Amino acid sequence: MDSNKYTRGSVLIVGGSVEFSGAPILAAQAALRTCSGYVTVAAPSRVVGMVAPSMPIFVYKKLTGVLEKDKATLKKVRRDSVVVGPGMEHTPSNARLVAEILKTERKLGNTVVVDAGALGPAVKSGISGAILTPHDGEFQKISEKKPGKTAKARISAAKGFAKSHKCILVLKGHETIITDGEKVKINKAKSPALATMGSGDVLDGIIASYAARHKNRFECAVAGVHVHSMIADKLFKKKGEHITAQDVIDAIPDTLKGFDVIK
Repeated sequence: MDSNKYTRGSVLIVGGSVEFSGAPILAAQAALRTCSGYVTVAAPSRVVGMVAPSMPIFVYKKLTGVLEKDKATLKKVRRDSVVVGPGMEHTPSNARLVAEILKTERKLGNTVVVDAGALGPAVKSGISGAILTPHDGEFQKISEKKPGKTAKARISAAKGFAKSHKCILVLKGHETIITDGEKVKINKAKSPALATMGSGDVLDGIIASYAARHKNRFECAVAGVHVHSMIADKLFKKKGEHITAQDVIDAIPDTLKGFDVIK
């Protein structure tokens, strides 16, 4: 097969904090497991010091909180898509960095997957072309309205938000809604396996991995949600409700290897 780590898609994960040091690592593992060839984790210096020794497989970049320095650091990173937000603290410096990432990657034509701590700053700075992955509580904060409890209400709220902000919205839940403001796909989970901490970070990594190789952002989001849910449902049959985000990552190869195409 004529490929190498640089031709299989490169993903940059930006996030992490002392309290949530593992979040960007979960996203990075998911990206690597779904066949990205090169994955970089950019996190605060203390976080890199905490996680890098136990996860030497990734490239690490230390963030200082000084915008110009961090811009220069990220500019040198090889990436085709970016995840920003997992484990990220709500600070003014992080808000400025999120805005800069969105502006820069938009110019480059790269997809940005936005979650968790980056959602608020991203919406304020402009999210055209980005993929957002909030749960209902996060969606209520960034849209300033409740998504509603019925499927019809959630679809209407999701479509309206995606259309007005010109983004792809993945509204997570038992029925996850993916929409670009016009097209809508609904993924109905068959089990509660993903109702656990860290599962959203895994989803971010999977979507970004697909977006690093494919330019149709809506299809990448739909595929990521479907794969994430399919893996969890298979695990539920084996482990019941005793599933962690790491279990989902570890189960990716057995679930997807049947779809591999070797030329």
